[in-house]
Amino acid sequence: MRIQTTLIAIAGFGVASAANAEGPDFEKEIWPFVKNSCVQCHQPEHKDERGRTRRPKGDLVITNKADFLKGGEDGPVIVAGKPEESSFLSRTKLDMSHDDHMPPEGKADEWTAEQKAAFEAWIKAGADFGKWERDPESDVKG
Repeated sequence: MRIQTTLIAIAGFGVASAANAEGPDFEKEIWPFVKNSCVQCHQPEHKDERGRTRRPKGDLVITNKADFLKGGEDGPVIVAGKPEESSFLSRTKLDMSHDDHMPPEGKADEWTAEQKAAFEAWIKAGADFGKWERDPESDVKG
């Protein structure tokens, strides 16, 4: 019984350690390319320079942690620890001709293989935003 308890404790420690493994730093390594390719379509509702109301595509706002985690009209887009269930990542891996591919062709730069791998590693490691709460440069204008 004592050996079995010890083995369970060791196995449990291994799982906890793996779940807490540090992934890429969101603010330094992930946010710059996400901001560059996604914010123009996924920011809070605002008036553009012509006074037209612009709403976030898919009702998804990513300029702050709370909204990013909430997701959009299809629900959460990031599932911590489960990149295969995270549509924010899976849409970047679709063929460019697919209607759901992100970012849409001609709207922003395609993510590189390295960026996709970094985003996937970040999700696998628990999608930790660290101290990042919001992007002050993406505050609503107008």
